[in-house]
Amino acid sequence: MAFNINNFKSNIQDYGYLKTNQFEVLVTPPPILFSRNLNILGTPFAVGRVLYNTRFRIEQVNVPGISLISSDIPRYGIGPTQKQPFNAQYQDITFSILVDGYADAWQFWYNWIRTIYEFNGKESTLFGLDGANPIPKYTAEYKDQYSSVMQIVIYDNFGNAIQRINLYDAFPSSLRPVSMTWGSADLIRLAVSITYSSFTIVGSTLEGFLENAVTTAASEILNAINI
Repeated sequence: MAFNINNFKSNIQDYGYLKTNQFEVLVTPPPILFSRNLNILGTPFAVGRVLYNTRFRIEQVNVPGISLISSDIPRYGIGPTQKQPFNAQYQDITFSILVDGYADAWQFWYNWIRTIYEFNGKESTLFGLDGANPIPKYTAEYKDQYSSVMQIVIYDNFGNAIQRINLYDAFPSSLRPVSMTWGSADLIRLAVSITYSSFTIVGSTLEGFLENAVTTAASEILNAINI
């Protein structure tokens, strides 16, 4: 069957579309940071307030993906091989944050990583220029204390939440270097990588077949390929 532009337009009008710029990321503080303040040069910032502000400053995020790990198995013990999945692997995600004028978001993620593994010590002076070498403990925290649930929400053109993706046991795994230069007045963006144990699309399941819906869908597909 020849391509019909009216069928294409009708499909877009009936089912609509989603845009890449209609989303937000919701971060729940882990137990070790819950109800704590972020101290920035002697000024306290509530962690909950910092995360609330972060909702408006995450400008880019990679939605989680998944890969099946397969082995090449001969179909009959010999001869041509075929892929046989035996495991699944999640990919870490990265999001970009527009740093606010107080740098509280920057320092929040820095301190979250530091609570996971204390890679440095605490500065003893306001500016840390006294030559003192803060001594780190090089100790790791328990995962149930530093991990949390993060959610990526995707909205339609009317502001309705269409898809919610939960990341479980999530925590920052890296804080990317930030490039600074006198030759640019660009905004500072912070790239944070997030690792997690699993993810789900909330409310998305497979259930029993609806006979009429299956028949209609199959008919539409067969008509489209002219069978």
